Amino acid sequence: MRKPSKRTAKPARMRSARNAHGRQRQRLIDACISALHLYGPSRTTVQKVTAFAKMSPGIVRFYFASKAAMLVASLQFLSAEFEEQLLVPVARLKSKPVEALELMVDLYLDPEIASPRKVSVWYAFWGEASSRQEYYDICGQKDESFAALVRDLIERLIEATSRQELDPDGIALGLIGVLEMLWQDFAFRTEAEIDRAAAKRRAMAYLRSIFPGQFAMALPAGDAELDRRLPGWVYADARLFAIEREALFRSAWQMAAHQSQIEKPGDFLGVDLGVERALLVRDAAGELRAFRNSCSESPHILIAAVSGHAEAIRCAIHGLQFEFDGSRSGGQGAAGLTPLDLKVLEGLILVRSDMAASPRAADPWREFAPPRGFWPLPPPSDVTIAADWKLVIEQWLESARATSPADSPGWSAQRYRNLLGAAADSAWLRRFIAPNHLIEVRPDGFSILQVVPSAPGQSRVRRFDYSVCEQERGALAARHLASRLSAYSRHGPIATVESTQQGIATFGHEAAAGIKAAAAAVAFRRQLVASVPMLAFARPPHEI
Repeated sequence: MRKPSKRTAKPARMRSARNAHGRQRQRLIDACISALHLYGPSRTTVQKVTAFAKMSPGIVRFYFASKAAMLVASLQFLSAEFEEQLLVPVARLKSKPVEALELMVDLYLDPEIASPRKVSVWYAFWGEASSRQEYYDICGQKDESFAALVRDLIERLIEATSRQELDPDGIALGLIGVLEMLWQDFAFRTEAEIDRAAAKRRAMAYLRSIFPGQFAMALPAGDAELDRRLPGWVYADARLFAIEREALFRSAWQMAAHQSQIEKPGDFLGVDLGVERALLVRDAAGELRAFRNSCSESPHILIAAVSGHAEAIRCAIHGLQFEFDGSRSGGQGAAGLTPLDLKVLEGLILVRSDMAASPRAADPWREFAPPRGFWPLPPPSDVTIAADWKLVIEQWLESARATSPADSPGWSAQRYRNLLGAAADSAWLRRFIAPNHLIEVRPDGFSILQVVPSAPGQSRVRRFDYSVCEQERGALAARHLASRLSAYSRHGPIATVESTQQGIATFGHEAAAGIKAAAAAVAFRRQLVASVPMLAFARPPHEI
């Protein structure tokens, strides 16, 4: 092998020397941080630093002009680390404020940044900042950059969730205060004593309390209480009713109709989605649109009819007229109708209130593929039930199982088999789509059951039926027989859930020990508590 010439070897030696110089300097900075952690800025000496570094005191002069310069370099290192490991990656996610805030909490409380050793140094320097301008400049710059980023993310989230009534400065200050208090706790503990998972839960609980439904929450895997039933108070509480609608329903897709029900320009449907009164229309270009069925001047309903045809959307009270694109006629720049999010799945129209729902949340409707060649069987049924919507779904999930009419020897099952032939013995498949839909797929077609909250302790259940049968008469007969065979359509289950609601409201409820709930019901309860943590409280928060 040819030996390197002096011309090529010299730069390599210089790079090696520079690297060694950098490593020695960083070694002193790390030792200085350790000394500051134990002694603070005033009592930290060069001798103590070099003792930590296991280096001779005289070598410090090669890297720092004075002790003060070494202290400032240590603080600059911590500030640069905070910027590189937290501010920069979080700022990259500014367009996604939910993800950015979750990452910020995670990094701010991470041991790489928030070790007791480093946190105590920040506070030690801050305690002397008033008398040492250089320390104040470094600490103050870090705090100002962090505060500006937090405020920007909170403001973006307020805009994305249409919560203009919230104060971004106050909320940002609150989050910074929560994180600072957690840091102060870290400074007086050893690493073994710190429960970082609990600290992150506390910080995220603050954000969830202001933006319910935006931040997910992981639950302990062994929470046995949810294996039975939620506390009795959650099935009839007025405050919780409002929080659930905001946290669970505003950003969730709701089944509204089939597009064949709005065939021509000017056709409309009025749909009460529980959390929203929706108006579905087909505009002049044939495009489907969804709006809040409410006048922009005052929140009264614009079109009370369930369906029909109109030339325009009018408000007789205020003398206003709105076009089918939502704009206000004759009022340039005036407020039009509030649009709702709409999508069509194989002809099924789904609507949600929150136009800016977080894209990070999984869409369970993507997993549903309707049978080919289906068509709607009008009209959808709509039944008011004197029971909380959660209770209805829990009953659904406790009894949900794959079955077929062959499991029953009764008259309805026999007639269903005669009507459908060999196909009738195929299993009936059931799928739950959170937060409030159950889909039942059968040989004759499928049904979508939707339960929406209407008042504390009261709900409405809608049933949308779709057939794959060729003849309407046979399809209607199959639907009737299927409804008699379904565990969700008969009067008995409705009476049972209403009786359960009455028992909870009148006598209270304590789940019996030793009863194992269906896995689907347990998963539903866990999902609820992840979005609305107070559902796991034994008593209402205002009574605690």
